[in-house]
Amino acid sequence: MATKYPRIASTYFRERGQQVEIIKLNGSVELAPLIGLADRIVDIVSTGRTLRENGLVELETIAEVTTRLIANLVSYRMKGRAVDDLCARLEAAIGRQGTEVAP
Repeated sequence: MATKYPRIASTYFRERGQQVEIIKLNGSVELAPLIGLADRIVDIVSTGRTLRENGLVELETIAEVTTRLIANLVSYRMKGRAVDDLCARLEAAIGRQGTEVAP
């Protein structure tokens, strides 16, 4: 099992009583099955396009994930306008993808 997230993958399979060998990779994990490095991968999937482009299919969902922007309070006080601008641009980009923005 190739992944960028070895602790998550290890915990997930151990809790299900499945013994798997975890190979930690950085970068394009979806290439691991293509080059014979692993039979399966654990990765974050948004649209599934990269999986399909590499002849892979999603077998199961391990966890739902969300993205959070966390700002240091002191930095926010000093650079609040830049942080607010970044938030507005992120919300606009997310809105174009049809994804809900939580407060």
